[in-house]
Amino acid sequence: MERIKAEAIARARAQIAERIARFCKNLTPEEYDALLDRMAGIQCKYEFPDAPAPGKKKRNTPNEGNRQ
Repeated sequence: MERIKAEAIARARAQIAERIARFCKNLTPEEYDALLDRMAGIQCKYEFPDAPAPGKKKRNTPNEGNRQ
């Protein structure tokens, strides 16, 4: 699952970069990379709702321990 998610993030990042590059010329490379990471993370959050976002731990829901 992690490999599939990493590939999806890389694909999303490349697609987003292609679409927004012309609008972000005033950003530094660091700001642009951070923006791409954030946007790709959000996109993959909805593609893989059960997986934690990159760099974040999955949060437990209040009733998660009570599932049967």
